[in-house]
Amino acid sequence: MNRRNLLTNMLGGTILTATFLGTELFAQESNPFTRRRRREIQQYPNKHFYNTDGSFNVKAAKDAYVELFRFHNYSLPNVVNDKRFWAVDFGLGDFANVGMGGIFWLNDKEHGYFGHEIYLLPFQMIPEHAHLEAENKPAKHEYWQVRHGSIFNFGKGGSKDDLDKLPVKLPKSQLDANAITAFKCVELKAGTGKESEAALSGLGDFHFMIAGKNGAIVTEYASFHSNAGLKFQNPKAKL
Repeated sequence: MNRRNLLTNMLGGTILTATFLGTELFAQESNPFTRRRRREIQQYPNKHFYNTDGSFNVKAAKDAYVELFRFHNYSLPNVVNDKRFWAVDFGLGDFANVGMGGIFWLNDKEHGYFGHEIYLLPFQMIPEHAHLEAENKPAKHEYWQVRHGSIFNFGKGGSKDDLDKLPVKLPKSQLDANAITAFKCVELKAGTGKESEAALSGLGDFHFMIAGKNGAIVTEYASFHSNAGLKFQNPKAKL
């Protein structure tokens, strides 16, 4: 075999191999089971987030948020090692369904402004709450922008009679505690338009949010946040 024939055969084999691999990759992408595995975040049972003595396992919670970051290619530098990165279950023992993670970038009492990043696992709810006047500051006002994933944003309006009409299931632990009164729901999805943004319906209104199936990363713009002015609907909830 001369050099030209050898080269032709080698190139032909390369093209054939590339074609086969391309076809195989395309088949994997078209396979709904493969696609589902790639497009859904790992969801853990509630016990995964608690130690054997029942205490909240903060590391397990943060690790789950890191998986959320990776899923959405959330590239904020060093967020994982930032001392301001926190995770809470609000003392309710139901972190898989009710909890949150986040970073307070700043909370300026003197000038009255606040910057916050909210992290939520799939279908995780922030317990219903309101912001009241405190520390000689007015009730906190908030505006949210969904950066990744989606949320179901609940505000004043509706009633418990609307439960069957809601686009998302509410955590049983909060319904059983009668800790939900805000039933007006709007879904917000990551994007560039108003479909990704919403404001608090009114100062002092009770409200909450639940993440969609792929969790959520939400930027909050607000006036000064005071824990003294934070009122939960669930009397057992705490920071």
